[in-house]
Amino acid sequence: MVQPCSIKMMTKMTTPLDARAKRSQQALLRAGLELLNINREASLSDIAAHAGVGRTTLYRQYETREKLIAAVAAYCLELFDEATAPIEQQATSALDAIGLVFKLLMPLTQEMQFLIQLDQFEHADPALEQINAKQSQEMDELVAMAKREGSINKSLPNAWVVNLISGIFIASWLQQQDQQTSAEQAAALAFTSFCQGVSG
Repeated sequence: MVQPCSIKMMTKMTTPLDARAKRSQQALLRAGLELLNINREASLSDIAAHAGVGRTTLYRQYETREKLIAAVAAYCLELFDEATAPIEQQATSALDAIGLVFKLLMPLTQEMQFLIQLDQFEHADPALEQINAKQSQEMDELVAMAKREGSINKSLPNAWVVNLISGIFIASWLQQQDQQTSAEQAAALAFTSFCQGVSG
């Protein structure tokens, strides 16, 4: 049986390594997100260099490019879950929930761009396809709810409305990049444009 003093000693020895590994992992995920959004063909070496992490450390955490891509997608979804957690309690209607999606996710433009374009990666991992399908399904259900409450024109196909939301996000990113519009302003513009485009 390990004694308490031994546990303390092992904690002191392993914690710095664990913390360093976590920092490396975060750096790789952010670097992967940034580079892959710009260049879908970015290599593991490119990502490691951008992250300031050695290739040995990279391959210790992600053996293949596909595994890194899947990890970046999971990282994005985790940030999304954290950002959108208040929606269920705050939203007064399905349409209000869509407005909150714009408001809460607009600052996560890089992450949203990555997830929207997941299907552009060659040899996509099945897990990535599941992530993409889950994302689309959840938005489809929200659109259906908004139709039932009369907020969205029922003649518009759900897929069209979901794609419209994606398109508005893309327009919002360009607005932020080219016109220096804030995320808050972009979210307001996005929701106004959406409401005008889908009203009955």
